[in-house]
Amino acid sequence: MIKNIVFDMGNVLLAYTPEEYIQTITQDEAAAAAVLKELFQSEEWRQLDAGTITEEAAVVQVCERIPQYAAEVKKAMDNWHSDLTPMPGMPEIVTRLKERGYKIYLLSNTSLRFFQYRDKVEMFRCFDGFIVSAKEKLVKPDVAIFECLCGRYDLLSGECLFIDDLQQNIDGAEKAGFHGHLFRGAEELSRYLEENHVL
Repeated sequence: MIKNIVFDMGNVLLAYTPEEYIQTITQDEAAAAAVLKELFQSEEWRQLDAGTITEEAAVVQVCERIPQYAAEVKKAMDNWHSDLTPMPGMPEIVTRLKERGYKIYLLSNTSLRFFQYRDKVEMFRCFDGFIVSAKEKLVKPDVAIFECLCGRYDLLSGECLFIDDLQQNIDGAEKAGFHGHLFRGAEELSRYLEENHVL
């Protein structure tokens, strides 16, 4: 029996589109491509999610590779979280789940920047707990991050449904004993939840 709903964040609860965001930083196509590749698709970005590097150190290392775009790199790092907006239909699903009495949790590969914007996201007021990879120094799909969630909030894995947009993360959750569902948009998720008598 499902009692707990566990959500990924990026492109499940909040839209994460660095390709579009970088266009708000610069109209220079070469600069945009360089910052996208060297910052948002970099090893440093993965290290930020893992909690093994600071933002300041990441910026220094990226700027060493593309010094001609240092100003754009710094601006992009300072403001990227401002581009996070709710995925269509998801606040409504979260509200319905909360009204049905489910416990709701976030389990996300994301940096410590999360704690700066968490309180500005209205639907997070419905959440009972948050597991952020950078804080725990664990990243999906490692089974250990799912075990961390259960240990922190005293949950049974078999009573948890995990929703993510990446299959490898679903696989990690299922190895930890969770039920998993691959996110394909709010409409499909709503149908799935209704068909499985969650909603």
